[in-house]
Amino acid sequence: MTMQLSVAEGETKMVASDAAELTILFGSQTGNAEYLAFQIHGKAEKAGNNVQFASLEDWLQSGDLKLQRLLVVTSTHDNGHMPDNAADFWDWLQHLPSGALEGLPYAVLAIGDSMYEDFCKAGHDIDQRLEALGAARIVESIDCDIDFEFSAERWAKPAVQQLLDAEPWDGAISDDADQPVADKPASADRTRTARVVATRQLSKPGSAKYVAHYELGFDEPFTYAPGDSLSVFPRNSDRLVSQWIEVYGNQVVDGRPLRDILAHDVELRLPHPGLIVGLSRLQPDNQSVSEIIDLIQSGFRERLDAWLWGRDVLDVITDLRCQNVPVEDILAELRPLQHRDYSISSSPLRDDGRLHITVAGVRYERGRGEHQGTATEFLRERAEDGAPFEVRRVPAHEFTLPDDDLPVIMIGPGVGVAPFRAFLRHRDASGASGSNWLFFGDQHRAYDWLYEDEFEDLSTRGVLHQLNVAFSRDQAEKLYVQHVMLDHADELRGWVADGAYIFVCGDKTRMAADVDRALADILGEGDSSAGEQRVAALKAAGRYVKDVY
Repeated sequence: MTMQLSVAEGETKMVASDAAELTILFGSQTGNAEYLAFQIHGKAEKAGNNVQFASLEDWLQSGDLKLQRLLVVTSTHDNGHMPDNAADFWDWLQHLPSGALEGLPYAVLAIGDSMYEDFCKAGHDIDQRLEALGAARIVESIDCDIDFEFSAERWAKPAVQQLLDAEPWDGAISDDADQPVADKPASADRTRTARVVATRQLSKPGSAKYVAHYELGFDEPFTYAPGDSLSVFPRNSDRLVSQWIEVYGNQVVDGRPLRDILAHDVELRLPHPGLIVGLSRLQPDNQSVSEIIDLIQSGFRERLDAWLWGRDVLDVITDLRCQNVPVEDILAELRPLQHRDYSISSSPLRDDGRLHITVAGVRYERGRGEHQGTATEFLRERAEDGAPFEVRRVPAHEFTLPDDDLPVIMIGPGVGVAPFRAFLRHRDASGASGSNWLFFGDQHRAYDWLYEDEFEDLSTRGVLHQLNVAFSRDQAEKLYVQHVMLDHADELRGWVADGAYIFVCGDKTRMAADVDRALADILGEGDSSAGEQRVAALKAAGRYVKDVY
């Protein structure tokens, strides 16, 4: 039995075999773990092995729970949680009785971003649970950072071989271990059709940024809650695809026009280190590629990020003088076209069946002319033509409003304010009695004060009890939200003592760490160790929650 991989429709079908020697299962939120697992699967099959490939969810729901050897590839999502398509598998694993997988040969490859506190936690959890159930770890598991393609490739080839060399498992998963999969909200487990029904620009002329507000409508009810996000499934623009066609011509690849593949299947805007690793295999004597491989191997993430910054995939190919590589080989190294996730900025109690998102557009000039982010261009085009497109709800875990009578502190610079607009609109509509405090920041008050009129109105009406802003470029010395927090240290300590929940949304690279330090200083009152302990206690209690990216 064989089924083909499909990534353009927001779902992956199972590639299965009647007697698979190895089963590769993935948990993926953005497509990276899926891409990596698919690459490993393809190489194993090319070597003549019979390999099953599926998401953890699809394998579990297939009902055919046969295993000889197991490789799990997974990312981590939202403050240490399983990806959506791994959550049911994780619940099922936890219900299996002791010894249920005794002797099953396995390995786990975890990918993540070391800038997050819960780096690779989902992979660690699955690895530890498999071991607790008696499975035999054949290869030590590996944690891969954002340059995962390079480290994973070195690990995967010998790991797959060692798994295949292990004696196949002849055990069986007993029927009494089969737990029913919990029902999910309909809007959480499938894509839905949306249309842009209204839009407006939030950033004003003179801003260095382009920020837009979009309102989406649906043909059927769409259920969500404040704190949830929305995945948008875009296609690559005709303008970008035409630039590729100018280089490669409109060929036919595997029976399909190249233009169609480029538009719907592959990621063209966000290059990844694995592309460069692939180019090094295809052109081992290319000095330009070798220099970037040396950069990847050096481990200097900042230098690699600086080189990649502003380049899209075609820029990488042309700048490294790889245009002569056959396009079929290039396509094999590209990731599937990824969805883009946005915090929902509306309330189902307030916004009459519409869903709002707040989008920081990506526009800049480089090389071939204007570059735009995939979703920037896609949403602008959908606002103009009203054409339908696919979306999917991403339910929040901890990033949810507490009880109505509890105080909430919200720290959201830039478009990080989006979920807090949803929080405040929801609390306003529900008549919640808990106090609300918002810290907002951006570059210039005159150009970048997103939703200014709304927040001022909420403040005037007493829904927003305290509103503090920081505009970094409006004075000689830059001012950020963490500085304003420190200015209100006594009040913040009082709110925390009264049971306040603290939410942070926005930039993970600097802002989130700066807010962490400021909060520790505030709660420690000069004792950094005590402050860090109090911050950790708030996190453990679910009272300090971040949604950073």
